[in-house]
Amino acid sequence: MPENDQTPLLYDADVIPIPNIESNSLSKETQKSSWIFYVSAFAADLLLLSVGSLNVFPSVVFPILKNNNTDINPFGEPMTPIEESIIMSVSGISALISFLLMAKISDKIGRKWSMVGLGVSLVGSFTALAFGTHVYIYMLAYFLNGFFSAGIMINVSIYNSEISKEDNRAWIGCIVGLSMPAGNLYGYIFGAIINDNVKLICLICALPCVLHLLLAYYLIESPTYLTSKWRKVEALKALSKLRRYTNYSDIEKEYQSIEDFSFTGNDIRKVTLFSLFKTRVSRKALLIGILLFAAQQLSGSPIIIAYLVPIFNDAGTLLSGNIISIIYGSLQLGVCILATFIVNWFGRKPLILISTLGCAISILFLGAYFYIKDNNIAPIQDIRLLPLACIVLFCISYGIALGPIPMVLIGELFRNEQRAMGVAIITIVFCLVSTGNTFSYPQLKVLAGEYLSLVLYGLITFVALFLLFKYLPETKGKSFVEIQEILSK
Repeated sequence: MPENDQTPLLYDADVIPIPNIESNSLSKETQKSSWIFYVSAFAADLLLLSVGSLNVFPSVVFPILKNNNTDINPFGEPMTPIEESIIMSVSGISALISFLLMAKISDKIGRKWSMVGLGVSLVGSFTALAFGTHVYIYMLAYFLNGFFSAGIMINVSIYNSEISKEDNRAWIGCIVGLSMPAGNLYGYIFGAIINDNVKLICLICALPCVLHLLLAYYLIESPTYLTSKWRKVEALKALSKLRRYTNYSDIEKEYQSIEDFSFTGNDIRKVTLFSLFKTRVSRKALLIGILLFAAQQLSGSPIIIAYLVPIFNDAGTLLSGNIISIIYGSLQLGVCILATFIVNWFGRKPLILISTLGCAISILFLGAYFYIKDNNIAPIQDIRLLPLACIVLFCISYGIALGPIPMVLIGELFRNEQRAMGVAIITIVFCLVSTGNTFSYPQLKVLAGEYLSLVLYGLITFVALFLLFKYLPETKGKSFVEIQEILSK
């Protein structure tokens, strides 16, 4: 501990009001979390609901902005494809900036105030979208939204993991993973109910952020963050609120474990970008990580989620795009819940391969349907259920593995000291691929039709399937040392 640290080593009962009951071990009973822990976790996850609803704006808001009816279109004229491409792609650029900066900002001001600041900022951005009457306002708002959304994803994930105990960290993490799909469904539902009022849709999507700010009073700062700043009394006070402790020795034991973990390994040599390319193991881990996230982006999932309503309105199916979007959102949420249970049963690699194959087949058949429809090759009355079948297969396939597992895998592929740098590089590539993907789709749709975009996604996914089959290792039940040995071959 630094010499100038003035943190008292004795507890003040006024600061941490816990009965003075002696205990020699941290029992399961005293590890239970208090109600304020659940309120804090819930309040943090509310931000992800708004981010998830923002992801489906191209489905629920953009059709209004492209409408010729000036009574409902706040722009007064239809949005052009190039304007749509710019709006969609600028968020990827700002997300990249956020990923590079937000972790440092969070370490500087804390998790709580980072989330509160991002919540206020996102409400302001939603308000700009609600009352904006020019496309340039949307471009600026989407640029800012990319920064805010990435920052929220970073801080909420870190915050929930740091306030959780070992026995509830897994399911709290699952709830974090479910918050974005729940936000997608939230946006789809209200987009279907209010399908001609941009202002009302934007304000409703901002409501989870507003509720987060109302609950901010109950947010407890992360004990891990406080410990890293040598703020011992505040860390102990935070732990006393987050846990149902009955004695001082238990709270001291948890604080000590956090302190030991926080300051262990600080002497490890700094890992640079170039050091990742020096060994075969780190190069292979990096390339596999990039391949996983490229496959995730280029499977067509971001486009399907964003443009689900207009895609199915154009398809001329038996159900409207709004109804299908609600079906998709509900199914997506259910599959994400299922994925948390089956990933350790079947292993990472088999699930990834099955998932990628299902995505490739479903998106290719959907592209074939649009080709038949657009070129009047055959009557589509007899195959109108095909798009619905394709989207159900795609949702299940993507949700069981290609969506959730890549983030798990990149945490397993790198050595401890290389993980932060490796994830940072993969994130940069992810943002660049995402930006190119979202910019090109509206242009490609206008130039070549819906079917060509979907067929390209299907073909790229088949290529990814072959590469994953050849290079992706199975990490189920393997220690970090064993995984490194597999990568060295």
